[in-house]
Amino acid sequence: MRMPRRVVLQGAALGSIGIAGGAQPADDAVYTLPLSTVIRLRSRINGVEYALYVRTPPGHGEKSGRYPVIVTLDADYSFAACAAHLEHLAARQRQGPEAILVSVAYPGVYPDPKSYRLNRTRDYTPVHVAEGGYGPEYQRASGGAPAFLDCLINEILPLVERRWRADPGDRTLVGHSFGGLFAGWTLQTRPDSFNRYLLVSPSLWYADDLLLRSEALGRFMKPGGLTRVFLAVGDQEERAGGVGHRMVSQMSDFAAALQAREDPKLLVRHRVFEDETHASIFPAAFSTGIRKLFEAPSGAS
Repeated sequence: MRMPRRVVLQGAALGSIGIAGGAQPADDAVYTLPLSTVIRLRSRINGVEYALYVRTPPGHGEKSGRYPVIVTLDADYSFAACAAHLEHLAARQRQGPEAILVSVAYPGVYPDPKSYRLNRTRDYTPVHVAEGGYGPEYQRASGGAPAFLDCLINEILPLVERRWRADPGDRTLVGHSFGGLFAGWTLQTRPDSFNRYLLVSPSLWYADDLLLRSEALGRFMKPGGLTRVFLAVGDQEERAGGVGHRMVSQMSDFAAALQAREDPKLLVRHRVFEDETHASIFPAAFSTGIRKLFEAPSGAS
């Protein structure tokens, strides 16, 4: 039987829990994330098929006006957590916005780690590099960020704006790791694509520190309108295990370089989160980052 075109979250752990007699209770049901829809889109730009997980705020169908759009990458781990937390923040003293959440996934991939690595290497890296990342096998596909950004701006977001009351003038991009690299590269090259950027543990080491070198050489575009940026990293990420990258110091250097532009249209904040690792940082960074990016300016009522 075909499942409805909604986001369905099946508790994989439940399948491993022993039940007496091997039979499942008749009243067991699959959990469906409320207010959520899945749209499939095959891009005409890069030929890739995407699954767009879209969550609307409660009351979207009854209220007038348009809503901010928050785009998250790596949907398989970001969507459910971000959807629930956005609603939680908005419902409690408006600590976050009532927003439409759009998370970009790849149909039929989860939970295959090879496909996961291949897709994000292709879409989130701005230039081709033969080594690094997940290894040469995946790096062969690297450098597809320009095409993915075109797809995001010219296909994915217009589709969402046609289907829902999404505000094309109020967009936020959220990326973690390679996704944070993509968000930082977008900020440098096409900053007006989004109004807000949340970079979580960005892979600034990629391509011999490409983004840091670009800042130092002045190879960036200035935003035409007010642009807010929040960068986050866990304090346990600096050369994790003695062999990792300089995640903390490079994030701090990038934040300092952005602030050194002294651009009044670019508002940059950053934070190093205590006792967080590369794997654990995303929920805390998303919660704090969204609150800071959407809070009223100092002195505003």
